[in-house]
Amino acid sequence: MLGKEEYLEFISDEYPDLKIKKFQANEKGWDNDIVIINESLVFRFPKFEDVILKVEAEGKLLHLLKKKHPILQLPDYEYLYQNQMLRCVRYDYLEGRMLGDISMDSFKNNQENARLLGDFLTKLHSIDPAEADTMNLKTLHTLEYWEALHSSVREEILPYLKDREKDLINRIFRDFLEEFPGYSIKKSIIHGDLTASNIIYSEKKGRISAVIDFTDAQLGDPAFDFAGIYWAYGENFTKEVLSWYQTNESADALFKRVQSFYGLQPIFHELLYDVRNGKKPDWKAGLGKFGALVSLVL
Repeated sequence: MLGKEEYLEFISDEYPDLKIKKFQANEKGWDNDIVIINESLVFRFPKFEDVILKVEAEGKLLHLLKKKHPILQLPDYEYLYQNQMLRCVRYDYLEGRMLGDISMDSFKNNQENARLLGDFLTKLHSIDPAEADTMNLKTLHTLEYWEALHSSVREEILPYLKDREKDLINRIFRDFLEEFPGYSIKKSIIHGDLTASNIIYSEKKGRISAVIDFTDAQLGDPAFDFAGIYWAYGENFTKEVLSWYQTNESADALFKRVQSFYGLQPIFHELLYDVRNGKKPDWKAGLGKFGALVSLVL
């Protein structure tokens, strides 16, 4: 993992004729550091070796997805290597701001946003799952994965909570883990991290305009790609997106998996990240939101 000065030096070496007038860096991401040059070029530097392998697969996935002609823009990657190892990807800057920086009302009040997300997910999930082998995409969300998450939550999060909160979280996991082996779901290639951080909002257009960062793409349950939408924007907006989503599966069955577990579990990743990195979790806000969403299904 490099620092800001090393990033700048690498970019200057790769593009000696590039006049750098403005340099912006975002090193807050879990998997990648982002550098934006002159508000026109984006350089994404993977932080870890396992992320490098995922980034190399992204280009193939984006190529297949573009053939489906989604309305939302996608990054067009150029791979840059150093000592025969992928150092970063470069793509043209996609105008706009992270959706998470936009007021909820501005986003939810424009019904076009639900249509655009429904179109994007329809086309992503319609890619032939057999193509996953060509990109080395695996199924990561196995029963063992979710059991391990539950174990981590029990050991690292629950000790901080009240008994009532512990019981509620254990119940949510227990119900999901009991039902999971019985799911007869046709797996799709999924984005894997479709959150407000990876959706671009164009203030000029007054709507979302692009989706970025397919690092967590995998073969999995298509319902999982609605998790971030549900956690951030709630039940009604998620149902609006589903009304534009085309699938052979019952929309009600898919939504049930989102509402009962997938759309609740983002809080566990956020809390674990904070605890493991020495940050102070916002227990009140996170658990308050979790409790409000859980009340819709219990």
